[in-house]
Amino acid sequence: MNINNEYHDPKNSLVLFELGDKLDFLIHLHKTKKFPKVLMISGKKGVGKFTLINHFLTYVYNKDDYDLKNKSINNKTNFYKQYVNDIFPNIIYLSGNNFKNVKIEDIRDLKSTILKTTVLNKERFIVLDDIELFNTNSLNALLKIIEEPAKNNFFILINNKTKPLIQTIYSRALEIKILLNNTKRIKIIQALIKKNNLEVFIDFNSLNLTPGNFLKFNKIFEENQININDDFLKNLTILLNLYKKNKNKDLINIILFLTDYHFHNLKEIKFENIEKVVENKSFVIKNINKFISYNLNQNSLINAINDKLSNG
Repeated sequence: MNINNEYHDPKNSLVLFELGDKLDFLIHLHKTKKFPKVLMISGKKGVGKFTLINHFLTYVYNKDDYDLKNKSINNKTNFYKQYVNDIFPNIIYLSGNNFKNVKIEDIRDLKSTILKTTVLNKERFIVLDDIELFNTNSLNALLKIIEEPAKNNFFILINNKTKPLIQTIYSRALEIKILLNNTKRIKIIQALIKKNNLEVFIDFNSLNLTPGNFLKFNKIFEENQININDDFLKNLTILLNLYKKNKNKDLINIILFLTDYHFHNLKEIKFENIEKVVENKSFVIKNINKFISYNLNQNSLINAINDKLSNG
């Protein structure tokens, strides 16, 4: 199962929905030569941070083919083909979104790269995604680089706010926060459904599901024929089996979403047992986290959850 292709990959989000004002601001900074050496885009995972940066970089390097009025990328250009395949020379991408956090060696390699002259002496953008997942040593090494940035190098940090980030990083960056109210959130999801002609497998009206997560989760539910309203333990077993096969971190988020959805519905149905519902949810999440952290036996996890819920 590959969940990082097609429409649910932010690099393939050819239309920017509801964030046009943010893009216009970034373009203004760039045009007026006020673009910061370190920019941080912050917000929940899936709100469109990476998509926003994709559109900004496309405008910078390929403005003649970018539809600024409609905030739309032309995916037929040479730039786009190089960019989506990570071979465009003046864009460097590094992500902490895996189980091996970015190491200090990676930052040292990055330093060596950015000390070299940029292609055609043009500006170079270094995009550091999931910056909150970089380990402390890596962040400290990064600080030394961004405090004295090489000529023509600009850092863009993408912060999903899933973990605390050292305050020194904030002090070095201009931070732009991406916040979606519920109206905008639903409007974006509806636009994505229409644009990609999607069949919907997830109730996106509840639990403040972000557009990016909706695309990923919906795709996995579709591929594995999961009905979100089926038996909770049945769906949990399917997702745990998938996780066991490929260790994809997005599956953890889907499992936690499924858990939230299940217990949210129980609160609506069993209001008089609200404390027990909360207790059971806490038990399930705690044991799922143990399973992930310590690679525990899957059957033991399912049996423990089943016993707890049966007694609840």
